Amino acid sequence: MESMKQPEFIINPSLRLRTAHINVAWHQVDGGIIDREGEYLCASCRYIVDGHTVMIIVADLPQIDIIYSPSTDFNDTGIQEWLRVTLRDHITAQAEKVLPERVRYWLENKRLAGGGVVIKRLPKNVLGQCTYDNVIYLPPMLVIFRSDWIDGVILHEIAHFRHKHHRKPFWDHLSVLLGEDARHKDAKTDICLAPYFPYYCFLMK
Repeated sequence: MESMKQPEFIINPSLRLRTAHINVAWHQVDGGIIDREGEYLCASCRYIVDGHTVMIIVADLPQIDIIYSPSTDFNDTGIQEWLRVTLRDHITAQAEKVLPERVRYWLENKRLAGGGVVIKRLPKNVLGQCTYDNVIYLPPMLVIFRSDWIDGVILHEIAHFRHKHHRKPFWDHLSVLLGEDARHKDAKTDICLAPYFPYYCFLMK
């Protein structure tokens, strides 16, 4: 049987993911406590090895609590895949709630009407899309960005309501929506986001 591929990144207690809409907190407790607590939780909330619960994830969004023991093996590929998929699913659930609300906020703020909002995975390096009938597509990953980055992406797509291109009139209009130079803000966001983006893509794949 072929062994599971090693992950690109290791998810462990050094992961710090705390934004306005997602907060991941790690808690180390005795292994016996985890095993006993796991008996009262659904199967999707716990990871079991040899009949014993070795890790628990409990979400009350935006809070996600990960409970582990001193003996938890974070190099175990099964644990890594379970952690990634479980975190991804909770983040997606939060995105489906938060992002449409944020789009509605900006449409009301700018006194505009859109064609709807769809939350779905987009191609890598694509943070938003706007159709010709002004439906905005946003990836779930966006919800773990800083609030000002989220708003920048949303306003970028709203600017496409008027200009379906990236020529000068688009950037001028986006600058008006943002209240600052759009090209400068876009470049600054790219620089700030660059160190985190590969890890965010890995979590949400």
